[in-house]
Amino acid sequence: MTRESVHDALRRAERVGRPGLPMGRFRLSRRPGDLLPVLVDEDGGVVFDPGARIQAAAPSPDGRLVAVEVSDDGSENGRMLLVDTTSGTVTEVDGVAVRHAQMAWDDEGLVLVDAAGRCLRVRPGEPARTLFVGDAGERLTPIGAGDGVVVARTGAERTRLVGTDGAEVLELPRIRSITAAGDTVLAVTGEELVSLRLPGRAPARCRLETLPGVPVHAQAAPGGGLVHLVRDGHSVLIRLAADGEVLAPTETVAISGQQAVRTVSGLAWAQDRAWVRIESPAGAPRVMPAEEAGRSTNHGPRSRLTTVTADDGAEIELVLTGEPGGATLLEVYGGFGVVDLPRFEPSVAAWCELGGLHVTARLRGGGGAGTPWHIAGQGAGKVRTVADAVAVARELVRLGLTRPERLVLAGGSLGGLVAVSAALAEPGLVAGVACTAAPLDPHRFTEHPGARHWTEEFGDPRDAAVRAAMDDYSPFARADRYPGQDWPRFLLTTFAEDSRVAAAPTDRLAEVLTARGAEVVRSHSPRMGHGGNHLDSVHDFAASVLDFALDSAHQPTGA
Repeated sequence: MTRESVHDALRRAERVGRPGLPMGRFRLSRRPGDLLPVLVDEDGGVVFDPGARIQAAAPSPDGRLVAVEVSDDGSENGRMLLVDTTSGTVTEVDGVAVRHAQMAWDDEGLVLVDAAGRCLRVRPGEPARTLFVGDAGERLTPIGAGDGVVVARTGAERTRLVGTDGAEVLELPRIRSITAAGDTVLAVTGEELVSLRLPGRAPARCRLETLPGVPVHAQAAPGGGLVHLVRDGHSVLIRLAADGEVLAPTETVAISGQQAVRTVSGLAWAQDRAWVRIESPAGAPRVMPAEEAGRSTNHGPRSRLTTVTADDGAEIELVLTGEPGGATLLEVYGGFGVVDLPRFEPSVAAWCELGGLHVTARLRGGGGAGTPWHIAGQGAGKVRTVADAVAVARELVRLGLTRPERLVLAGGSLGGLVAVSAALAEPGLVAGVACTAAPLDPHRFTEHPGARHWTEEFGDPRDAAVRAAMDDYSPFARADRYPGQDWPRFLLTTFAEDSRVAAAPTDRLAEVLTARGAEVVRSHSPRMGHGGNHLDSVHDFAASVLDFALDSAHQPTGA
């Protein structure tokens, strides 16, 4: 096998593109052959292509203007543009710094939240006007509902829905997400779904504990909504309707099956109907009306669901794509309550085409089995997450799905920390580990730009139990305890435009591992950030990971 075959397989997988969910009559889509998503109309014609990453977009109610946030350098810091869809004129909104801006339109113009937490009114040709400023630690989310905009002001304990004039509409417990369709708003709190029809009607509620699964996405629909749940490892779509003050399920549609694992990766309401995007690890994403979701079929290699048993008896779900017999790439994460959904990745499709088996492990710390599963891997429990990764590697070998010399661990961000720590658990566990943009020194996680959001997940190092766990799973501590023989190979990658994870801990660990005798490939990718990136850069990065994994698994790609 040559490196050219890796690049060719990746290019074939990348050509499928990624369709966006409808926003009015527009979509943000990466069409086949595009390097980045562009703004297209309902016929697929290009409306706006800035040649840079579009981080957010929102069309006005009449579709004449579209607000677009563009990041020019991949750092996630953006600038706000107004695109006139009739003339093609593009106007920059001066004096407004944004970062994944929240925004919505009403008849008076655009309401958006800038990077400083200001809720602004923007009209073409006028300076941005401040409506109000969020309190410290408060998250502001404008939502277009009915004929106006309401803003969700979410603090530590509660969320207040207010009008653009500041008048309170409704107070709720702290929300996780909020969407709107027509005059209906759907909010998800920690305990319930709340549907509210504006103006002034009593809300209808549904307790989350009564739903048959873990909620992942929710989308308002007039008079109710849709919810994507994960139940027993599979995606399920639930329709809900309000009856007085009760919000109740009216229809359940299974999206995923044991031998055909698929996921809902997004919901939307546009053009007077609900839309859904469905995909699988090696199956191209497709957008369709929600009523067609139950009839969707796989495209590309099928994925299947199985479970293995951890050392404490817990059942860990695995999504397997491809066939055993070749090199095996085991991907881990296990943090922040994130549900490990089987979404399409060109690198997975390419890996399978090259004869490999791809495995996604849903470790504790993630959210696929609900809040208790997340809490079990938080703080001092992070050592449990790593132990789960070790258990999965052992079980894949015991079941005959792979051999240690054909097994490579991979993880990005927090998953990179978990992967490296697990690989250093014992000699001969895996052949290699590919770690990307990871906070590799848990004792010093506060050195990273994104650390202010991580304290609850990692725990306070001043806590004795947390500190003892970090002493156990820290890659630095594990490297120091490692016997010094039969090292796995390491690919340690950082991104030049990463605004969340600093490169210094990766540099330090590379030096420690190299000094101990391990083979380390240290890579620093230019033009790459922690979020979405230019496809050319993603291609080169993915190819480097696949090359490394094949070489580590004794299936060399050659010169």
